[in-house]
Amino acid sequence: MSIPFSLYMSQSLYGENGYYTTPHRVGTKGDFYTSVSASKFFGGAIASYILSLLEKGSLYLPLHIIEIGADKGYLLGDIALFLDALSQNVMQQCSFITIEPLDNLAQTQSAHFALLAKQTPLHFATYKDLNSAPQPKPQTSLFIISNELFDSFPCEVIHNNAMLHITQDSHIWRGIWQNINAHTRSIIQTYKYPADYSGIMPLWEDFISSLGQFSKAYQQCYLMSFDYGGYDQTHSLAFNPRFYLQHHVQTLMDFLAQNGDFHTLYKKADITYDVNFTYLDTLLCNAGFENVFRTSQARALIEKMNILTLLESFATHQGFKAYFREIQKVKTLLHTMGERFVGICYTFKV
Repeated sequence: MSIPFSLYMSQSLYGENGYYTTPHRVGTKGDFYTSVSASKFFGGAIASYILSLLEKGSLYLPLHIIEIGADKGYLLGDIALFLDALSQNVMQQCSFITIEPLDNLAQTQSAHFALLAKQTPLHFATYKDLNSAPQPKPQTSLFIISNELFDSFPCEVIHNNAMLHITQDSHIWRGIWQNINAHTRSIIQTYKYPADYSGIMPLWEDFISSLGQFSKAYQQCYLMSFDYGGYDQTHSLAFNPRFYLQHHVQTLMDFLAQNGDFHTLYKKADITYDVNFTYLDTLLCNAGFENVFRTSQARALIEKMNILTLLESFATHQGFKAYFREIQKVKTLLHTMGERFVGICYTFKV
């Protein structure tokens, strides 16, 4: 018996007892940390951007703020706290929502929001998928946020006109190359990949189509996301996909060259890849979205979202010691992660 690599990846990350079902995997004490765990001002800058959209009339109240792939809910919680601190009479008209198919993470997110030290009562809800979320009332706006979401979708691996499968006939699981299935071949043809394409094929299409359908119900919609990647259409197999296990990184091709046993990584390692923002942009535009900006995380936070102005305001109210402590964390967002990660923003063409 063999299964496509995409199914192996899905079961390994999201199946029962899968890698992402354990919240402690992510964060400063976990296997890896994200912009969210680096600084609360990441969420603060997003809150500041939301307020700027409201002030310009690009978004309206009431507003639904939805995070997809929220892990413990820290990012959405930070956004809520900063909105509470930076505005008046906004929180009362906001609903905070996570889309979370994993029950234990949904419970963790709900518990986190229940304990937030907010000044204004807030409305929080979590749903398994977009289809489960209720229809909005008329004149409601939508802001969707995600961080490191698109690099966690299952992907197919294509090489020498064949597709990677994983054998599961015994306790030793091996990678084998088999014929490309019809669905994957249709994606290659539709998006004009070379006939001899070698690389990965992220399975984003259905999800992005559902995003477009979901956004149609709103008066206005913005979508913002941050991820690691670039604009290279080839998605070289030299670096993609990658396994992260106990702070060690190994590429798929190296693992295959060693005739590695995929069972040793199953539900124990993170599996990720560089996001191809050229392909992602094509899918989003096809679904009805229109690009607002696409730039490095550092430039997005500084030029589009005014994170430095937010820090200066924090210094005025909290003093230099608190400011100095926070600026060290923000440096991670702007320098360590700032050029390696890309920030994108789209609006939906209603």
